[in-house]
Amino acid sequence: MKNKKISTFFGKEGTQGWLMILPNALGLLIFYLIPIVCSVVLAFYKWDGLSKLKYVGFANFQTLLTDQTFIYSLRNTLYYSLMVVPAIIILVLIFGVALANDGIFGVEKLRTLYFLPLMTMPVAATLVWKWLLNRDYGLLNNFLSIFNIPSVSWISDPNFVLISVAMIGIWTAVAYDLIIVISGIKGISPVYYEAAKIDGATKTRQFFSITLPLLTPTLFFIVITQLIGCFQVFDSVSIILGGDAPPAALKNATTTVVLSIYQNGFSYFKMGYASSQSFVLFLIILIITAAQFKLQKKWVHYA
Repeated sequence: MKNKKISTFFGKEGTQGWLMILPNALGLLIFYLIPIVCSVVLAFYKWDGLSKLKYVGFANFQTLLTDQTFIYSLRNTLYYSLMVVPAIIILVLIFGVALANDGIFGVEKLRTLYFLPLMTMPVAATLVWKWLLNRDYGLLNNFLSIFNIPSVSWISDPNFVLISVAMIGIWTAVAYDLIIVISGIKGISPVYYEAAKIDGATKTRQFFSITLPLLTPTLFFIVITQLIGCFQVFDSVSIILGGDAPPAALKNATTTVVLSIYQNGFSYFKMGYASSQSFVLFLIILIITAAQFKLQKKWVHYA
């Protein structure tokens, strides 16, 4: 029996299997596992990408504690996450309940329309949003002027720029999560709703007593993935700030952790310091994710 297992593992079928997964395995090894190990090692060194490595121990991590730019980036990333994740949950619930109803006229076309933002490249979407949020010519300010609301400097005012980035993130992320929520709603057995109708439950009561509790595993997945995505936000922030050196106040109000890592690594050539930031970001995401899995017992209900 043991020889048969070994033969299957290394025999003709086993070899074919290994060849099938080889491209993905090589990609995982070269572009993920090896860079992760190198990044962890570099976190304990000082290196500019060209000169010889210099071991500095925990000096990079000690610098992080007093680096105001990194502290600002952590704050901004946290604020961004607190704006984006709850908004996405609320929106996907509202639109998901509506679009899960096959009886609505043209619902298939509406689903396609809501999914289109996901097909747009992040850079292209952000450039379009920069025009929409333009202080003088943007459609958003033109719309607000109808109600006699003064124009807002959405992308140049430190008080509003992070809100603008959050709007872009929400618009982009809702598309994918909406499909997941619609699938989750359709996966709920109609038996529950039939029993609720017999008991005289209203649509609102059915939503809060049946749909929402049975949808919590789906919402849990969305919360986890969106929190991870929010802590890794980069494209929209980089495009909003632009290539030129932004004012200090605008930079402090917008820079996120990943953008700070990129700047330290590829603009200032502090590879070791950037690696230490990456390691801290990994620990933060790991702790938040572990906490979410621990707390899920209090609000996630599995049928």
